Amino acid sequence: MNIATRNEPIYVFRLTPKISLIWTTLGSLLLILAASSAGWYYSIIHDRAVIFSLESAGSGAWRGILAFVILLVITFVTIIVHELVHGIAFAAFGGSPRYGFKFKYFLPLAYATSPGNLFRRNAFIFIALAPLIVLDIACLLLLAIFPQASWLIWVIAFNTSGAIGDIWIAVQLLRCPQSIRVEDREEGIAIYAPPNVTRRELPFARTDKNRKRSGAKALLNLAFMALALVLIFSFLLVPVLKTLEVPSFIIGNNYFWIFRWINNTKGFSIEFNWISFVIVILTLLLLSFLTNMVRRRNI
Repeated sequence: MNIATRNEPIYVFRLTPKISLIWTTLGSLLLILAASSAGWYYSIIHDRAVIFSLESAGSGAWRGILAFVILLVITFVTIIVHELVHGIAFAAFGGSPRYGFKFKYFLPLAYATSPGNLFRRNAFIFIALAPLIVLDIACLLLLAIFPQASWLIWVIAFNTSGAIGDIWIAVQLLRCPQSIRVEDREEGIAIYAPPNVTRRELPFARTDKNRKRSGAKALLNLAFMALALVLIFSFLLVPVLKTLEVPSFIIGNNYFWIFRWINNTKGFSIEFNWISFVIVILTLLLLSFLTNMVRRRNI
């Protein structure tokens, strides 16, 4: 640690439900944008379009299942390589990387971290963006050389989408003074700074530790995050349900339903009942309000 740097962090950035919601939304947009861009790149380089078929007649259903399993394996390997690149970057700047996996706010969280090691601002930005740059460039080069490896489009899309947190942190750090030092933690970062740097100079939102958190607001954030996850997984469910030729079904009944999958001779579709979602969210908010009111009376 630099002698002129405080011994305690001036700010600790942690993953919150609100940040998770923002990352999930932006990551979904990045997934679509990256997949579209990589597909366009592939069509320009090889003068042919990428075609994904959902037909699964006869033995094709088993081929569809195998393709889905392979897609999961590719996704899992992409996550591992992504975190390994983070770890290599940590080690290159003198860190001691370690790895882990857990769930946070309904989201899977794989991480490479180096707690106890401080890095210069620019070095940490490089560490954060290393997997995005290295993997995407490598896949684009391989995609140009091997036209049969169109599955690399998914690797590019998933890797880019998964790097949304890294991009977010890098952008925030670019707005911080260069004199700061950054420590990586499992669910965020800690910022150390010289005495002449104040917290007001940092771009992160100020928090009041004495202010009570609103249970309704936290629940609302979780509800919207769950809604965002439903929208994301719905796009992933369509090819899976069609490939496996899952018959039509409904979650709920004809009067109050939330989710409906239609698969017949006329075609297939996936539908959500937004009124039901609103009712569920309002019910949760009402329960939260009543719970808080009872607690206040008991105090």
